[in-house]
Amino acid sequence: MSPLTSSLLLFSLLTSSLEAIPVLQPSFPPSSPSPAPSPGVRILRAPESIVAPLGDEVVFECETSLQPEGFEWSYRRWPNAANSNGSMGASRFKYLKSGNAKLNVTQESAISRLRVLVRPDTVGEYRCIGWFGPLVVTSTTARLEMASTSLKSRQETHLQWRVAPGNSVLWPCGQQVLSNPSASWSYYRNGVEIKPELAATNGDLFLTNVSTASAGKYTCLATNPASGARIEIPNSMELEVLSGRVSQNKAPHLLSGQPSSQAVTIREGSNLLLLCPGVGSPPPTAVWSSPDVVEAIHNKRTRVLNHGLEISNVQAHDTGTYICYLDNGVRPTLEHFINVTVEVPPRITRPPWADLTNEGDRMQLECEASGVPAAEIYWLLNGESSIYDTEAEILPNGYLVLHSVQKRHAGYVQCFARNKLGEQSAGTLLQVTPKQIQSEPAGGVGHRSMKPINHGQKPTKMIPPSPPNVTRLSDESVMLRWHVPRNDGLLILFFKVQYRMISEGKRKNWQTTNDNIPYGKPKWNSELGKSFTASVTDLKPQRTYRFRILAVYSNNDNKESNTSAKFYLQPGAALEPMPVPELLEIEEYSETAVVLHWRLASDADEQLITGYYAYYRPSSSAGEYYKATIEGAHARSFQIATLEAATIYEFKLQSFSAVSASEFSALKQGRTQRPKASTTEEPTLQGIGDRDTTTPSHNDTFNMSPMLTGTIGGGALLLILLVSACLCLCRRRSPRGRGQTQNKPRMAELR
Repeated sequence: MSPLTSSLLLFSLLTSSLEAIPVLQPSFPPSSPSPAPSPGVRILRAPESIVAPLGDEVVFECETSLQPEGFEWSYRRWPNAANSNGSMGASRFKYLKSGNAKLNVTQESAISRLRVLVRPDTVGEYRCIGWFGPLVVTSTTARLEMASTSLKSRQETHLQWRVAPGNSVLWPCGQQVLSNPSASWSYYRNGVEIKPELAATNGDLFLTNVSTASAGKYTCLATNPASGARIEIPNSMELEVLSGRVSQNKAPHLLSGQPSSQAVTIREGSNLLLLCPGVGSPPPTAVWSSPDVVEAIHNKRTRVLNHGLEISNVQAHDTGTYICYLDNGVRPTLEHFINVTVEVPPRITRPPWADLTNEGDRMQLECEASGVPAAEIYWLLNGESSIYDTEAEILPNGYLVLHSVQKRHAGYVQCFARNKLGEQSAGTLLQVTPKQIQSEPAGGVGHRSMKPINHGQKPTKMIPPSPPNVTRLSDESVMLRWHVPRNDGLLILFFKVQYRMISEGKRKNWQTTNDNIPYGKPKWNSELGKSFTASVTDLKPQRTYRFRILAVYSNNDNKESNTSAKFYLQPGAALEPMPVPELLEIEEYSETAVVLHWRLASDADEQLITGYYAYYRPSSSAGEYYKATIEGAHARSFQIATLEAATIYEFKLQSFSAVSASEFSALKQGRTQRPKASTTEEPTLQGIGDRDTTTPSHNDTFNMSPMLTGTIGGGALLLILLVSACLCLCRRRSPRGRGQTQNKPRMAELR
């Protein structure tokens, strides 16, 4: 997986849920957590193992449930023949480079084909990788093996047998042959090809009820069905059948070269033919039994033949020892033991399941599998083997332990079970909550304060925003989410969104949307920084895009973010519908804030949801909606602030995941609180009494009744009369001689 920034690894799409590959439907006890849900993408058809001759061209096919942004193929060469038995070995998968003369990769919609020229240096294991943004889905492994046929030794064996007529004869012709795939056999008597009644797959020739016409020299030939190569076996058998009636009785016995016991390995689901060697005079009869397998002989899948036992659709419980008793009335009887091993491909019986975890926590992921031989378990973290991760450890029981979960672990975790018969995988999404960044302590132990933007120095550094996360809104639009990390750099004034289409031909230029996305108040929403949301419309479905954010700073300069991962705009007809939230109530929280409350339908799959988008605007406006992002599927309420007081707004919600967004909820209106009534103190006139000094709200009308108006007017007139009376009284009491000046200050004061 190509390196991504930490913010992209923390992409909120990981709060949605990816289905096991292949799809598994295990049952869980009520006390166990339900299996991790699907991320909406999976491998529908994994490449299949192939055995082919040297020089042939083979084709591996891989198909995903949705068209990915791109396919890649990886290859691992077996360092030695021992690794072809199913063990992971020590070699590492490597990504294949395009343009290799031995390889040819093509893609058609959601299907990728890899053409390989069979050579000694291309033999090994292949698997395909589908990229869905930062999400990586890996197929099971397909093996490319070269067809081969050889002899264990060149030692010739020539047998001469004399048997009484009526016996059945078993000649193990093909014991020296090694063939991949299993050889097909031809048998000859005196140089003429014959068709045996019972055809075994291991090169045994079985002749039933022989007569003098059966006498002759027998040989066999092995043919590789993939390459067509033929090998003549340097063995022969001379059969002489006694003529006439044999007078001497002879107990059942083995002929020279016949095995005293057999070991047979068969794959589950195949048909099995067990043959019992031995002759006697008179010809013996075969009786079958098994001390290990219940009702091994008497069941619908078993058919008893002359000196043979045929079992169709072999199952794992057919494994055990089978005994053939040959009896012709002459003691002792002959016992022949056949040990049968039924091999079973791996099956994951307990897929992994992960819940939201915190960065730095220890996590254990459990995965259990069955199979014969015992299945080996290995893990991939976002397409990379866990054995190369310093924090990962695989326990002897196959469980994966992450000693300290890191942001790089966020993504798709897959468990693979393999043996020499094949592989099976299951996966789960791992969601990582990053550590909260704390500033340096200030003002005493235990106290932490927000770091100021500047410390009296002029900032000059332009800190770019993070790469945007992309969510599909419709066939023609997407939603972008990004954040600005907490920093001391220049203030951002606004953002611009840029995008370009990715095509196989000429590289497209970046296009810029018309809207300016304001930065808002220069405050951090959290210790991590500040988050933003914007939508991009008028896109073309079934196209792949990249997006980036352009920040314009207070110095009128600008800086762009890193580009997003490739995003394929999938048509909605191919997507699973998302649960639609239902708005229940718009709570009047304050003069500038409301709280949205919503719920999901009882049958809604909450684990499909990454979070919610909230849209709002004044009900009197026909302009664009403001947007807010609510992370987490479990949220059921959210506060929207910075609203206007006593204003009615309309709201709507939609849920979103890594792949798409739901339909909108029904519109619902709500309003912010009115400003609270304020009170002011007015001066109180002595002798007039107390009056109501409450200032009415600006939304109320101040009215006076005529009676109240008359009362106030009368009071004012009375006050004037009292003042005039005091003045007159003072003048009468003053001395008649106006030359005296001692009363002037008092008169001035009175006036």
